Amino acid sequence: MNSLSLLLKKKNSRRQFRKKVHLHETGDLKKRLLFLAGVIALHSLAMVFFEDLNWWQAFWLTMTSASTTGYGDISAATFWGQFSTIVLIYGMGITLLAQIASDYVEIRLTRKEMRIKGRMRWDDMQNHILIINTPKYDAERYLGLLVGQISQTPELADIPIQILTNAFPEGLPLDLRSQGVVHHTGDALENGMLESAGTHKAKYIIVLCQDAQDSHSDSLTFDALHRVQALNTSAFVMAEAINDSNRPRFKAAGANAVIRPVRAYPEMLVRSMIAPGTEQVLEDLFRHQGDHTIRLDIEITGVTWAKIVTTLIQKDVGTALGYVNKNGEIITHPQTYSVIDAQGLIVLINDDQEIPSLAEIGLFF
Repeated sequence: MNSLSLLLKKKNSRRQFRKKVHLHETGDLKKRLLFLAGVIALHSLAMVFFEDLNWWQAFWLTMTSASTTGYGDISAATFWGQFSTIVLIYGMGITLLAQIASDYVEIRLTRKEMRIKGRMRWDDMQNHILIINTPKYDAERYLGLLVGQISQTPELADIPIQILTNAFPEGLPLDLRSQGVVHHTGDALENGMLESAGTHKAKYIIVLCQDAQDSHSDSLTFDALHRVQALNTSAFVMAEAINDSNRPRFKAAGANAVIRPVRAYPEMLVRSMIAPGTEQVLEDLFRHQGDHTIRLDIEITGVTWAKIVTTLIQKDVGTALGYVNKNGEIITHPQTYSVIDAQGLIVLINDDQEIPSLAEIGLFF
């Protein structure tokens, strides 16, 4: 007897705590809806049988009673009609209706919270931009810059964005969510996570370097690329590499473009998505090796931009990108036949290119 009472006590205790933490699913709501439909049908039948009402009047009385509206135009007058109303409507119907409303609101709120926290799959998302990983430092600021640049690019402005990361377990920052960005909480190196993020349905995939200060991050990026490649995705894949020697490995693993992790300029990454190959040109501008820019402090007056560009190319001096006007302002890519008054030129040259003296260049014009 003591064992039985102890067992019952445990069951009651567990049920009690389950009510506090259990989140009702759609199945629970469907069961209650079916139960409520049964109660409504029984009460309507009782009103037809005991109160001599037609089916519509019986249903009307049942619904006004269950919703506690009670217009009073029709009511149960017989003992058995009133008894049926007490048992079926007051005893079960009103309670069921309140539980259904509560469960519905709970399910909606729970699902919204799970979506905000990245705990649900976005199965209806396709042709989207999938960003894998987030920077270890200042991730919120960088993602804000990156998403802002994507939104300002006409070719990418309307494409949905999803982020696969562990960095925001409580939800993305509000400014990202306000732009329609969603995320899936997880690690790309965990089995099934890339599938959950819809990698096979993405149009663009960006694999970010987690820590630009740690060369080991390239190994993690390579592993992620290998997993993406295994899914046979048709997406354009962009990856960040710390070590330039890893670029061939990344491209062999399926990356269509590889770029250095330049956190201050997400524009470089976005440009390479819509114009592949530009990342190489843009990166070279940031270093002295290879193609790089120089400033030639020479005075030029009354010469068209077309003549300046063609003359420099013909004389093997380089490619003019812009000029410094008389006010010291930098003007890039002016109109072809605009007349230029400059006190300096910005020129793109090769690493091994020999540049004539400024006096010699001045004589060209």
